[in-house]
Formats: sequence, C-alpha cells, structure tokens
Amino acid sequence: MRISIIGRAGRRAPSAGGAVLGVLLLVLCSALPAAGQPSGRIEAVISAASGAPLAGAEVRIEPAGLAGVTGPDGRAVLGPLAAGEYTIVVRLIGYRQARRTVRVDAGETALLRIALADDPIRLDALEVAVLRPDLRPATTLDERRVAEANAHDPGAVLRSLPGLDAVRRGALGLDPVVRGLRETQLGVYVDGARSFPGGPGGMDTPLSHVDPSAIKSLEVIKGPYALTWGAGNMSAIRVETLPLPADGAAPLRGRIFSGYDSNLDAAEFGGEATGVVGGIAYALGGGWRRGDDYTAGGGAVVPARFRSGEARAKLGFAVTANSRLVLAGSFQAQRDIAYPGRPLDAEYFDVLNGSARWELSRPDGALRGVDALVYAYSIDHEMNNDRKPTARPDPSRMPPFPLDIDTYSGIRVYGGRLAAHLDAGRDWRLEVGGDVYHASHDARRRTDRRDTGDPVSRDLIWGDARIADAGLFARAERRVGILDISAAVRLDRVWADADSVSEFFRENVTGELEARETNLSGALTAAVPLGTHWRLSVGLGSVVRTADANERYSDRNPARKMQIGAEFMGDPSLEPERSTQVDLWLEANYPRLALSFNVFGRRIDDHITIEPTDLPRRSAMSAPTVYRYVNGEATYWGTEAMATVRLPHALTLSAAAAYLYGRDDTLDEPAFGVPPLRGDVRLRWEPGYRGLFLEGAWRGVARQDRAATSRGEVPTPGYTTLDVHGGIELGRRMRLRAGVDNLTDESVINHLNATNPFTGARILEPGRVFSVRADVRL
Repeated sequence: MRISIIGRAGRRAPSAGGAVLGVLLLVLCSALPAAGQPSGRIEAVISAASGAPLAGAEVRIEPAGLAGVTGPDGRAVLGPLAAGEYTIVVRLIGYRQARRTVRVDAGETALLRIALADDPIRLDALEVAVLRPDLRPATTLDERRVAEANAHDPGAVLRSLPGLDAVRRGALGLDPVVRGLRETQLGVYVDGARSFPGGPGGMDTPLSHVDPSAIKSLEVIKGPYALTWGAGNMSAIRVETLPLPADGAAPLRGRIFSGYDSNLDAAEFGGEATGVVGGIAYALGGGWRRGDDYTAGGGAVVPARFRSGEARAKLGFAVTANSRLVLAGSFQAQRDIAYPGRPLDAEYFDVLNGSARWELSRPDGALRGVDALVYAYSIDHEMNNDRKPTARPDPSRMPPFPLDIDTYSGIRVYGGRLAAHLDAGRDWRLEVGGDVYHASHDARRRTDRRDTGDPVSRDLIWGDARIADAGLFARAERRVGILDISAAVRLDRVWADADSVSEFFRENVTGELEARETNLSGALTAAVPLGTHWRLSVGLGSVVRTADANERYSDRNPARKMQIGAEFMGDPSLEPERSTQVDLWLEANYPRLALSFNVFGRRIDDHITIEPTDLPRRSAMSAPTVYRYVNGEATYWGTEAMATVRLPHALTLSAAAAYLYGRDDTLDEPAFGVPPLRGDVRLRWEPGYRGLFLEGAWRGVARQDRAATSRGEVPTPGYTTLDVHGGIELGRRMRLRAGVDNLTDESVINHLNATNPFTGARILEPGRVFSVRADVRL
C-alpha cells in the first residue's frame, strides 16, 4: 500500500511521509486481533423531550473518563468497561445537562435512554471542543466556560485554548492559527460548508463572516484527522450556527442581547428567535456591532473602527418521520474597517450565502443516517487607502504625490457533500461519501494621482482564478478487545486554472497556468483505557493540501501569511504540500481531577514557503525585494498540558501550558509564525446559585527569540495579563455578565500579529477593557 501524491508528469517521487504512513497503516491493520475478551459497554440513546434523536450530544462516563458523541440516530456506544456502577453525563447546546447512574455487568451492554430538557437560557452559549485524533471530545471545565468570556471574534475564542492562537491585522477577522498552521492550511467549515477568505490582502478570514452571536459550537481538530469533513485539512475548524429546535418545541422562544466595551468604544445589539409552527422549525438571528480606535497598554492608539451587521435564518421541514430538510441563508454587511496591519483599509465586505441540507436518521438497520448538503456563497470586497499615509503627499517618498488606491476582489464558491452512516455489525461503524467545491477568485487594483486624478496604474491581481476539488472518503470505527480503532482514507482530484494574467506574470513563471492533481490522504487512530481513570490515544495521519489562489496566481501582491511589507509572486506549478503528523494523548479523569497531556510531531513535505528573487517590484513603496512562493520542507513538534481540579467551597482551579517548535528546513531558520511558550491559570467560584460565577484568569507568555529573520519576523518580548469576569441570572429571564480584561493595563505584543507596513511596528493588543453584557430571554 502506498499513500502518495499522484501529480503531473515529471513530478518527484512520493514523499517519505506518505510512504511511512502507508507502511504503518498496513502493519497496524494487519496486526489487529480478530476478537477481544468479553467486556461491558454502555449504549446511550439521547433524544429531545419529543422523542426525536439528538445528534452531536457529548456523552461522558465518570469515573472511567471515556467520552463519545451521538450519531444521527442519537446513539453512542462506549466501552469496554469493567463491571460496576458508572455515572453518565450528557451535554448538548440548547438543552439542560443530564446526569444518570447505570450499572454495567461483565459481557453485557447496558442500555440507557435519556431525554434532554430544553434549556432556553443557554441560547447565548458558545461551546468550544478540542477533539482528539479519533474525533472524540477532549474538553475540560475550562474550555466549556469559554462561552462566558466576552469574545467579539471567533479568533479571540480560539486564543483561550492551548495550541491555538490568532493573528490580528485589524479591527475584525482575527486569523486562526492551530499549532503553527494558518490560512488555507486550516479547513474551516460553517454549517458544513467549506469557507474561504474573500480578499487577497489578508483582511478577512473564513470565520470573520459569521457574527460571534450566531455561533453555537466550535470544534477544532489539531491535525490531519478530519478527512471526512473536506479536502486538504492539515488541521480543521467546524462551526455550527443557530440550531433548530426539536419537534414539540414552543411556537416562539428567543432572546435579545446587548453589550458595551470601554476603551474599544464597542457596542453590540442583537436577538434570536426559535420555535416550531405547523410542523416547521425555524431559527432566526441577527446582530449589529460597531467599534472605534483603542488604546494599547502604554498609551499607543491603534486604529480599530468598524461596523458590522448580519441576518441569518434556518427553516426545518419534516420530510418523513425520521428525516428533515433544512434551508439556511444569511447576509452580512461590514463597513469602514480599519486594518493597521495592511497597506489598505476595507471599505466594505458584502457576504451572501445559502444552503439546503437533507438529514436522515434511523434507529436500526444497516443504514443509520444520511447527510446531504449543497451550498453557495459570494463575498464582494473593496479596499482603499483613504486614511493611509500614501493618501498624503510626502516629498521624501517615491512617488512624492498623494495616491488614490482602490482594490476590488470577489469570490464565488459552490459545493456539496453527501455522506452515509452505516452499521456493519460486529461493532463496525462506517461513514462513506464524497464532497466537492468550486471557488473562483477575481481581484483588480486601480491607482491614480489623488491631487490630479491622472491614472498611475491598472493591475490584475487574480484574473478569474479557479480551483475545484472533488473527493471521496471512507471512515471506519471498531472496538477490538480494549482498543477503540478508527481509520480514514480520502482521494481528491484537483483542478486549478486562471483565465487571464499579466504579461509580466507569463514572462516570469514556468509551466502552464492550468494544473491537475490526484491526492491521497489517510489517517489511523487508536485509544485504549489504562485502568479505570487513565486513557491513551494515538494518531497518525498524512494529508495533502493544494496551493491556493494567492500561492498560484498572485502577481506581486502582499502575502496573507508573511509580515513583510513586500510583494510576492505566485507559481502555478507549485507542488501540493503534504503534512504527516503523529499524536500521543494521555488523559486522566477522577471525580475531582482531570488531566490531559499531548505531544505531537509534524513533517511537511513540499512545504509552500517563499524565497527572494531579483524581480522588479510593482510599487516603489514596497520593500525592495520581491519574493516567490516555492516548495520546501518544514518540521514541527510541540506539547500541550491541561489540568482541572475541583476544590472545596465551590472553587475550580484550571491550568494549561503549550509549547511549539518549528523549523523551515529549506531556509535553515525557524519556521515563520511560531507562538512562544504560554501558560494559563484560572480560578473559578461557582456556588450553584442563580448561575452566579466569578473567575480570575492569569496568562504568562515567554519572550520569543526564534524568529524567521529572512522574512521580516523579529523577536517579541514576553508579557503577563490578568482578567476578571463574573455573571449572574437576574430572575428567570435575564443574565448579566461583566468583567475587565488586561486589568493591569499591560503593553501586550502577540508574536503572531501583523506589522504596520509603514512603521514596521507590530500591532498591539488592547489595554485595559471594561465590559458588560446583558441577555434577556423572551
């Protein structure tokens, strides 16, 4: 067996990572025992009060520490378990947590049916789950309370978790980073649809076009294991918005919310409504936000103005007794967004999307569920330099006269996914299916003299650049003895082309604009209990990512990944990069203590990086060196640890730490954008009265001296911050939260943040911020 890249003629041989993965998959699969010893299990069947099965519910067994997620039929089978009594804890957004006790006998499967009650006051919650390589939740109390932080951007939520961070370039759109992976190295999925940024300038991200108030769950895969989600996922993020109510829900339930942050002068307002009328379930939501410049610790003022509004809707129709059709759509308008880390600001983003999804769930039989999705969305985006230094005359600059720069970009994406969930008997569970997307990109720049109106240049950035991917996937899970084993394989066919490019681009690239690839990816994971309280999980995966539109067709345009104020040339003949990663997770779960330790190593073959060229720059205001995207090699390894302990007097203490090492082997220097060593400690008091809580959080970040100096990265100092948050439910309908971030008003420089292209200074984080939030249930 060989897992490799099957590319255009004359390409290099399969990577070592792919060959190693193929051999390991064959050895591990052939070495599995044919049968295991009799053992007890628990089969949990989770439903709404109406009896409708609930998919996606987290089922956790205490004190064994095992966890699983219900499938389309609402079932989750966990084990093996020694004979004895266990407590089952079930959680799902929009429903009250359930706790039940069940006895397990040796060699038997204990059946437990749990109907969850609605919990409308939780409509405003955002749950974040980091998944192990076997796609099982590995959440802790600390992660579940992220919902109560005052997050204004999904990227800010990710900054709360070990191994995750985000790049700040401006007021909106903190760009997610997972263990050093970013941009299109991360597969981002919103309600199942593959999402891409709309502009070439690094202003927006796939997550920045979803209002934070609409997000109800956010899952993160820290490696190449989400093969059934979509193509090229070196890591992956999946977001679900506005869950539909279950059958039998009230005709109308909802909430309104409002909030304000000092320093940022940021205000928000919005609401949601859900219900079931005439057998049709609906969920409606909308939000409006605006902000202004903020003051960093130390007094520096950072441009951060923005305005954003969004409306979102879902309708669910019962097609049969066990299937439904869900229609969804949204529109978002963002205006006047400041980006101090970019040479231009955003004049607007207009985002329109729609989808149709058919879901089938069956309680028995070989076919347990079907999920069919089609979607389409568009992003229109315009940028200008009206508030940048280039809009003013400067005799010391070339050119000395003021410029009027306007850039338009647009993206159109169409896609779909079809998956079937099968029960093959003998403890086999299968998922098979396929997905496809087609993305077309267009971007052009106009530059005139601002004082006279005379034209300076007309530049083509993307000329209807198109990338399409069609993939097939299969994933199997089985319990063999005490082992939980899963394996996945994925085959993708990729097409890339561009209708038009500049003469300069044609003269300075080799090969054709059109490219074809066939890419094979695979993953194998296993988990085994180590006694009653401990559990060991291992994962090995290898995934292929094709080059994106910037990397293929950019004509001396600023890069999204890099922090240099330079120009970059694409290369249509780039090899796709392959990430091969191995993970080891060790977890413990005791009645009052939870521990988690993870270590991983990653090798990226044909890593898409940059090298300097002698090409002339397009703009005299750019850095003198033009860079080109090239293939290279890179190596990463890292470790993360978490601990949570329940103390007396309703106190909970949590701690976490993360470290990442990365090296660009081709350039013989540290990898670009590697966050420094970071530690977090949280102490939470929650007495169980009216949702009252008070939490203090301390963060310490070390100095980062490992910098990719050839690409403009510089070392950054360490820092510490202290945040305090609290909340209480006032009566049965209102929840109030308040807090202060960066209590001591420290000057905070996140190592991943972009630099100001005119001053070279890295964008600072906000100083002290007081905030208040109110949610009222209707």
